[in-house]
Order: sequence, then structure tokens, then C-alpha cells
Amino acid sequence: MSDPAKEYVNAHGGAVYVRAHTHRCCSGSLTMLDIWTKPPKGIHKFVSAPSEGIDVKFAGGFSGQPDQLLIELRGVFRQRLVAFWDGCYFKI
Repeated sequence: MSDPAKEYVNAHGGAVYVRAHTHRCCSGSLTMLDIWTKPPKGIHKFVSAPSEGIDVKFAGGFSGQPDQLLIELRGVFRQRLVAFWDGCYFKI
């Protein structure tokens, strides 16, 4: 997790929740990541992920878990967290 992302998460409760969800289309499927600082519905499906100083919860469902979950802060006027599955916006 980047330092600006850690500061943002600490200022918004100290925990982050990341969920993988699959989009299906005619040519296959694509797994994307949603991220929140407030507990979403279905909190019982989330498991703790190792992180330094931040409580990270992850729900991968059928997608499994990434080798590396990266979290960064993006945006200038409207800051938001983004999560990357092994360095990508989506699971390959």
C-alpha cells in the first residue's frame, strides 16, 4: 500500500475492504476489484490480508486470492482508493 493510501485509510477509519467480482460477456469473463473504507454488505465473506499498519480485508470468492494486492490513492480533486490484482486493474 502506498503511503498516501495509508494516510487516506487512517483518516477514514483505518480499515479497507476489497472484493473481487466477475463480469461476464460473450468472449469470457473479467475479474475486477471494488474497494471501500466502510464495511460493505456481506462482511462475513471477508478475510484478513497481511498488511503493515492497515487492517485489510479481502473477499475473492471463486476468483481466489492474488499473490500481491496493491492499493494506491488516485485523483487530484476527488481522491479515491484503487486496488490492483498482482499489479493489474483486473485479474488476468
